[in-house]
Amino acid sequence: MRATRHGGPAPGGGLREGWKTLRSLPSLRRLVTGLACSNLMLALLQSATPILVEDHFGRSPAAAGALWSIAAAATLVAVACCRAGLDRLGLWRVGAISATVASAACLAVSQAPSYTGYVALVALFMAADGGLTVVLRTLRSQVIPPAAFGTTLSLTILLLLLPFPVAGLLLALTPPPYLNGLIGACALVQALILLVTFLRLRNDPMLRTTTVPAHRKT
Repeated sequence: MRATRHGGPAPGGGLREGWKTLRSLPSLRRLVTGLACSNLMLALLQSATPILVEDHFGRSPAAAGALWSIAAAATLVAVACCRAGLDRLGLWRVGAISATVASAACLAVSQAPSYTGYVALVALFMAADGGLTVVLRTLRSQVIPPAAFGTTLSLTILLLLLPFPVAGLLLALTPPPYLNGLIGACALVQALILLVTFLRLRNDPMLRTTTVPAHRKT
């Protein structure tokens, strides 16, 4: 890392180092791209749900809170199951299953006929997204070189947070009657990107051979 004349790191040097490391790890780069797209869908659902629950399903604001409580519980269960299944199934299979479930849930959520169905689909998506997060964190902890771990971790977190303001902008520009159409369009984009991501990762040695050491499981 280039230093300033005072001996500290040069401004932007850490970001450049993280970007260089990320570019040298195609499996991590592809997974971050897929998860960033999934985060766009997550942010959009989080922003649109209070509107849909009240206007579309005629429920109270408390119903939106109950939805996220149910989704959070489903996510905790899914994360525990995915961690337990990594050694048996491997990173790629856990990721592919999670991506498939997340895509299917999001494609269906805009067509949910009732509040109960909407809750079930959002909880299913959140659970699958938790599985994808387990895959990303496991891969990230094992493939990033220790010397560049901090800068690369910071960069991946930044990239995964970028979809949240984008989702807010999309929501602000979309009239409430068209929210389901926006969710459906974003769900289709998410499904296509996750499909391409895991097809390209199918024979990636990083995801085929990476296992979870005992000290990393907690």
